[in-house]
Amino acid sequence: MLSDRRQRVLAALIEEYVHHALPVGSRTLVENYQLGVSSATVRNDLSALEDAGYITQPHTSAGRIPTDFGYRSFVDELFANELPEDESGDEQFLQAVEAARQQADEVDRLLRQTTAALARLTECLSIAVPPQTMSLNIGQMSGLSTLLQQPEFARPQAILPVVQTLEDETVLMEIVDAAEAEDETVVRIGHENENELLNSVSVVASKYGCGPHTGVIAVIGPTRMNYAQVIRAVRAAREALMDDDTTNNN
Repeated sequence: MLSDRRQRVLAALIEEYVHHALPVGSRTLVENYQLGVSSATVRNDLSALEDAGYITQPHTSAGRIPTDFGYRSFVDELFANELPEDESGDEQFLQAVEAARQQADEVDRLLRQTTAALARLTECLSIAVPPQTMSLNIGQMSGLSTLLQQPEFARPQAILPVVQTLEDETVLMEIVDAAEAEDETVVRIGHENENELLNSVSVVASKYGCGPHTGVIAVIGPTRMNYAQVIRAVRAAREALMDDDTTNNN
């Protein structure tokens, strides 16, 4: 269990790393974040976080980056605090998904526009499984080109195994099953994914609808994703799809 101060240091490091995709040093944290402690204290905290497995140092001369365990602690803290509100960001998500809902007169078009909105807002890959699918059949997938712009996937050989894995229905069924088993948003980070070829990505998924009218919406991106933003976006999409007669009466 992390102290409040070390949880803040971890959160600051993750925020910095999410924005810049570069190892983070104590000086950057002290200068850019109001941690209220000295550089020496931050260095000690970073050393303790590294020893506990929350962060790692990719090179001896570099700063630190989060581990999957560190991201998990961060995400759990987000859920425990019911996600910090971002009124302008939340409104943007809601407007984009609502626009998709208003413009769609059939389920395929609605899912296509919803996944496109999610991909645009999260800069990740988004997929949607429509309701009443007897076998897994992805309704829409959007954002592959956006995902390719992420530093982690700049090389085709880095993203190709992920894409090929997602084309496997059994792998996608695992994602769907995880989402359908939970009433809330499901987050799987890196090595938490059962398939080792997905160890470089995180999955944020949620079911929408109820009973026989249940579908799944998911966002897939690097473990260095903006978790708060992606979770809010998936929730906004879920709410819009749950309220829509097109999906509920499919």
